[in-house]
Amino acid sequence: MQIISSASNGRFKHIKSLSMKKNRKEYGEYTVEGIKSVRDAAASKRKPVLIAVSEDFYENEKFDYPSDTELIVFSNNIFNKLCDTTAPQGFMAVMKIEGSSEIIPNPNKAYIYCDGIQDPGNMGTIIRTADAAGFGGVILSEGCVDIYSPKTVRASMGSFFNIDIFTDKTVSDLKKFRETGFKLVGGSLRERTIDYREADFKKPTVIVVGNEANGISAEVRALCECVKIPILGSAESLNVSVAAGILMYELVRQRT
Repeated sequence: MQIISSASNGRFKHIKSLSMKKNRKEYGEYTVEGIKSVRDAAASKRKPVLIAVSEDFYENEKFDYPSDTELIVFSNNIFNKLCDTTAPQGFMAVMKIEGSSEIIPNPNKAYIYCDGIQDPGNMGTIIRTADAAGFGGVILSEGCVDIYSPKTVRASMGSFFNIDIFTDKTVSDLKKFRETGFKLVGGSLRERTIDYREADFKKPTVIVVGNEANGISAEVRALCECVKIPILGSAESLNVSVAAGILMYELVRQRT
């Protein structure tokens, strides 16, 4: 097995370029770091384009590499430059980006709509929590953070591959949910809100959470029943992923 040790190598340059959104979009590919995440991807029937490993990993770790997937070995120093993490495991895969499918609302499932979420860590945590809470999907508005960002994929802890994620959805898509009998419950600190524990989450529901700085947009908020989570201390607000988790698990509590 030839070991690549130069940053000028074409394969290194290509994988490295996928750290940037414009290149992920151009090539239709993204990277996944770590054995668990790659195995989660494989369990969801996603096939890697290629697998890249460090020299140490290749020489010292036993791993059943798929015979039909290209394997590239990089010297340790060069491999670490490919990674977004500070302590890489020595294992990475390049995956194909899949197109966002059409949403077919399932009244037996709940959904969460992310309206302009910008932080990849928040987005990954929301995806992970929605998976844990048994939601039917995570819906992203136009202008949300790129879900194929390495930080988003990593923060989801494998849930990225376990739950449907619908990107670039609009107010028109939310209106379709309402037309099929769903109610929209939005987390907001603005006027005309009720305590989140007073809302009825037993009906078919889409939970809506908004941008970290500006909250839910006015156009989306107009479709929502707005609820608030009490702030008992001096903090101005909750982190959006924490708020999303509280609302999702209030729904779970009411339904179980």
